[in-house]
Amino acid sequence: MVFLPRFKRIALAPSLAAVSAAVMLLLTFVTLQVVGQSMARQVEQEIGQNLAELSFQTTDKLDRGMYERYREVQLIAERYEITSASVPVPAKRAVLERMQETHPYYAWIGITDNSGQVKIATGALLEGKNVAARPWFQAANRGVHLLDVHEAVLLAKLLPNPTGEPKRFFDVAFPYRDADGQVLGILGTHLSWQWAADVQRSVLRPLAERKGVDTLILSKGGAVLLGPAEYADKVLDPQSFQLARRGMNGAVIEAWPDGRRYLVGYSKSRGHDSYPGLEWTVLVRQPLDEAFRPVDALRAKILWGGIGAAALVSLLVWLLSRGIARPLERITRHAGELTAGQLDRIPPVHSRLAEVQILQAALNELLAKVRVKEAGLRDLNATLEKRVVERTAALHAAVEDTRKSEHRVRAIIDTALDAFVGVDAQGRITDWNPRAEEIFGRTRAEVLGKTVTETIIPPRFRQAHEDGMRRFGVGSSSGVVGKRLQLFALRGSGAEFPVEMTIGLIDAGDTHFFGTFIQDISQRKEIEDTLARERELLDVVLDSIDVGVVVCSRDGEVTMFNRAAREIHGLPSTPLRSDEWADHYRLFLGDGQTPLVAEGAPLFRALRGELVENAEVVVRPLHGTPRFLFASGRALHAQDGTGIGAVIALKDVTVLKESARRLEASERSLRTITNNLPVLIGYVDHTERYTFANATYETWFGVQAGSIPGKTVREVMGEELYLAHRDKLRGTDDDVTFEMTIGQGTLARTVEVTRIPDVHDGVCNGVYVLGADISAAKRHEEELRRLARVDMLTGLPNRRSYQEGLEAAAQRARRSGHGLALMFLDVDHFKQVNDTLGHAAGDIVLQEFARRVKGAVRVTDTVCRLAGDEFTVILEGLNGRDEAALVAEKIIAAFQAPFDLATGARKVSTSVGVAYTKEFPVVLAELNETADRALYAAKSRGRGCFTVADMRAEKAA
Repeated sequence: MVFLPRFKRIALAPSLAAVSAAVMLLLTFVTLQVVGQSMARQVEQEIGQNLAELSFQTTDKLDRGMYERYREVQLIAERYEITSASVPVPAKRAVLERMQETHPYYAWIGITDNSGQVKIATGALLEGKNVAARPWFQAANRGVHLLDVHEAVLLAKLLPNPTGEPKRFFDVAFPYRDADGQVLGILGTHLSWQWAADVQRSVLRPLAERKGVDTLILSKGGAVLLGPAEYADKVLDPQSFQLARRGMNGAVIEAWPDGRRYLVGYSKSRGHDSYPGLEWTVLVRQPLDEAFRPVDALRAKILWGGIGAAALVSLLVWLLSRGIARPLERITRHAGELTAGQLDRIPPVHSRLAEVQILQAALNELLAKVRVKEAGLRDLNATLEKRVVERTAALHAAVEDTRKSEHRVRAIIDTALDAFVGVDAQGRITDWNPRAEEIFGRTRAEVLGKTVTETIIPPRFRQAHEDGMRRFGVGSSSGVVGKRLQLFALRGSGAEFPVEMTIGLIDAGDTHFFGTFIQDISQRKEIEDTLARERELLDVVLDSIDVGVVVCSRDGEVTMFNRAAREIHGLPSTPLRSDEWADHYRLFLGDGQTPLVAEGAPLFRALRGELVENAEVVVRPLHGTPRFLFASGRALHAQDGTGIGAVIALKDVTVLKESARRLEASERSLRTITNNLPVLIGYVDHTERYTFANATYETWFGVQAGSIPGKTVREVMGEELYLAHRDKLRGTDDDVTFEMTIGQGTLARTVEVTRIPDVHDGVCNGVYVLGADISAAKRHEEELRRLARVDMLTGLPNRRSYQEGLEAAAQRARRSGHGLALMFLDVDHFKQVNDTLGHAAGDIVLQEFARRVKGAVRVTDTVCRLAGDEFTVILEGLNGRDEAALVAEKIIAAFQAPFDLATGARKVSTSVGVAYTKEFPVVLAELNETADRALYAAKSRGRGCFTVADMRAEKAA
């Protein structure tokens, strides 16, 4: 029995089992990827949100805790026990220590004076030390009340340190002030950084069961303030820190310096309420392998479940396919016996599968048809052998005739003056004559059998050539056959060169050939291209320049107007015959009135051999405005010296002439205006020399205006005035305004000078100098200032001057240590004077009252009228209240003599209230109130007397 070889066959049952197992495994891996990716994204999102929320809670808790400490220190700095000088030092220290006991995070609290010396401190630490150089003291004086984390300097050796680690604090400091708002010193606190660690532990306590969760607190500059030991005091700049610095709150996966990847939640502190914040950044991180551990476990379960399912399914499929494969194996064995000739047909195979029965019947039917066709093929083969013998004899005869014809064609092609290239239907070279070898630099042996595309077609045209050959193969027609073409070809050296070729088509029945005659036209093309480029360049230049160009022949016929010349002469853009050009314009001499005869035209003067340079001509187009021109030209000659014409260049100076006219008129108008303005107007160049000065210079400086240009500023202003204001006159590149006084005595005037730099392209070429006489305005301003502070009726200082004088006197008394007294006094029964004698008599009484009071006080005392009959006297340099009483007695005595009025003599008296103090600083409002109470006390005693009130005694009472 013969069997087919089995080493190349694959059994059906194992194949189906393997495919089923592969499908199950594929589905397992797909499920693993889909579920794994989904779970990874979900876990990343959930854990990221948790970490981001933790970082936000930490920053919020830090901000709120810092706000409480910040507000506590601010309120303590405003408490009476801190600001009042009357509170003893032990009481103040007790307040600070109670605050420290209430909040143990206060490592140190102290009070300094304005010089930085520590006056009071918790535990008496650093008392007597000067902390003026410490950053927290300096920052508080600048209005900055909060400083970031730092190591202790002065307190490092004074505070207990059981751990041995460096003490770290952050500072809160506020100025404290007296009742007048004056800064007395600084209240400063050092808060232990351990507070931030406690906040961190309280926020992260719910995550105790999680592995690998770390929290880092970074400063504004990225320094690690709190975190794992390996990052202590290091500066970090991860992506999460950068995102937090931009005000974002979220989570991100990133690599850290230890080489591991973490899921990091981030948030930046933003302050709270009045607490501005230190811009700390909180990062809460967890390693990715710890965060994704549940996902990895789920993936492992899916993988092993899929492998088990694949093994079970493959086993079931293998058992099922065995029943299908047995009938097919018997058919295969019978087919092998049939091939060996042992059987003439396939015997029946019993199977319950209908497909097996159909396959067996089809194979038997196919076998019968094959045997019938084998008999027919044997008869056909005998007939074909006879026909081949007959055709071979006829072919030998035709080949001999073709060989003779080829010899004649070859002789013609080899002797041709043009290159000949023969090409078959596939584009391969079949013929290559000696002239082609000469032109292309390739031998016949090198190119035969190669395609035209790779041999003589330049690379940039090869695709187009191939497309043309394909189109010809489809349509059997071409628009280039039989035509003379100019193309580029490729030499053997790789250089391109222009050729002229004619392509002929040779139809050989079932195929076709091309015969191409080619000429090298390199030299001819070079000459043509050179001429074309020069002509194109000339045309472009002539049409792009703004100078008009006109050319005539040697017979005087104008042959060319370029674009600018057409515009100047008003010629239309459409072509005109040369004899029509002169109909569109008229020529005149430079005055624009005298017609220019043809013989005097610059073009014809140049044609006669004259060299024309900048001849003034006016062209008046029929439908345009006149153009003023400068014409220059010469004759044109060939290489042998023969005249061939002339050329003229026309430069349009119409705009320049109009600009010059307008500039001249503008200068006249400007000088007329400036010479009639009552202000100084001048221009000084960078060498400090005048180039322009108006007529006011002559009036104010006594120098003729016409002689000033060319003189220096020193020469015009005089040595003394120039040296006094030299720096301002030179100045910088900015505008400068200052005042100077010109002249002396009654002729002196105050001038406000404005210096404006003349800057172009970053270079100062000079300055404009403008001066206005502000003498009257200055006098008026001084008078208004005086009137605003003087009572018009009595000539005494008014209420405004009184307020300013009292404040200044209090400051002087505080510095000198002398006493200060304030008197309130008025005219007794002044209303009766106004009611009985009239307001005019009342004004006389007030004037005399002011005169007598001013005569009774010292020269150093200040008498003021507040309003109506209310007057004040400010007494300075007192050694006691008795001196104030002595002055009051002199005032009372000054009113013993009656007042001489128009109605007769009248007795006028005054009551005086005196407030005396020697303790400073003093609240001026209280001083006024004390003097007012003393005045009413004097009135209650019967008027015409005084009362002295000592502010110290009143406070004690």
